[in-house]
Amino acid sequence: MSPQCILTDNIQALTSGAGILKRLSHEQYNQVSTPYFSASVGKHFRHILDHYLSFISGLNLCHINYDQRDRNTCIETDIEYALSTLQKIIETLSTLRQQNNLNRLKGKQLSVTLCTSFRNKITKPVTSSVQRELVFLQGHTIHHYAIIAAILKFEGVTVDHHFGVAASTLKYQEETQCAR
Repeated sequence: MSPQCILTDNIQALTSGAGILKRLSHEQYNQVSTPYFSASVGKHFRHILDHYLSFISGLNLCHINYDQRDRNTCIETDIEYALSTLQKIIETLSTLRQQNNLNRLKGKQLSVTLCTSFRNKITKPVTSSVQRELVFLQGHTIHHYAIIAAILKFEGVTVDHHFGVAASTLKYQEETQCAR
């Protein structure tokens, strides 16, 4: 899969999230429906955006550290600020998608730090690529969108049935629908 396609898929996923944000009130964004959920929609969006911001800031250094995220509480509590940050990320990814920037990134080797166990005191970087990290980011985003969709449905908010569903699941559903 080309980096341009992967970037396009990430941009589409983030744009879908922006569509959800534009429909929510401040209260819906910040509501924690305990005991069923332990985080608000805002906290999930902050977590998603933190990962994209880590990716973007680490590109020039050829090292992405997902453990050293900003965890900016303004993103998780202020829906307008979150939307603004999301739009900036979309703009940055759109710039990366331009041909000259893609050629520079294609095949670029990265090191990535991501703690996999809270008991592990030392986390060593692993080797990755821009394409692999974009695939990770998209999957991570869709995973959190699924949780966001569940929270919103629980709160009575209508959510598009594709929101938070993995592309492979949608493809499978389409294929099995056609086979019937």
